[in-house]
Amino acid sequence: MKTEKMIQLAGVTLMLCVAAAGCARKPQNTTPLSGFRPGSMTDRPGGPITDTATAINSEGIPPSNLDFDKMSADRNTFRDQTVYFDFDKATVRPSEISKLERVASEMKSSYAGKALRIEGHCDERGTEEYNRSLGDKRAASVRETLVRLGMNPTMIQTISMGEEHPAVPGHDEAAWSKNRRGELVLLTPSGGTAQGGTQ
Repeated sequence: MKTEKMIQLAGVTLMLCVAAAGCARKPQNTTPLSGFRPGSMTDRPGGPITDTATAINSEGIPPSNLDFDKMSADRNTFRDQTVYFDFDKATVRPSEISKLERVASEMKSSYAGKALRIEGHCDERGTEEYNRSLGDKRAASVRETLVRLGMNPTMIQTISMGEEHPAVPGHDEAAWSKNRRGELVLLTPSGGTAQGGTQ
């Protein structure tokens, strides 16, 4: 009887070890991210990683000197312009470009002098570190598209939210497709206009 219990306990222990090792591995069939070095992202656990200066400078876009944290955030104005991404991709889909054309146009006319925060989100698959990097790439991709459409790059902040804030709960493609996104948040400086904020 004791031998049977020991064998069962050893079996359960072995299964837990295999499961833990499987969870720690990098996701399979993923697209390598250029410039990503494991362990290079540092920030408080569970919080957004803001790597705007590094990402912008690597693309030749000057960093902003604005204090985005002191601006009031409006999540509703561009809610319908949320950009969705394919699995494990950070490229803006052609079908999403019209949303960004509208945002760029409104930022230059109706919201001149205001800023924009782009939040890159991922679905739950992949490691936390990998998803933070992918979220950063997604936010940067949306920013690059907006800059090509005429937006002032110094008025745009990018943040990776990784998988921490799903838009839709669930563990299937219906939920995942809504969680792979770039959200656009309108930022208003105290006083209404950012210095040097002409578009």
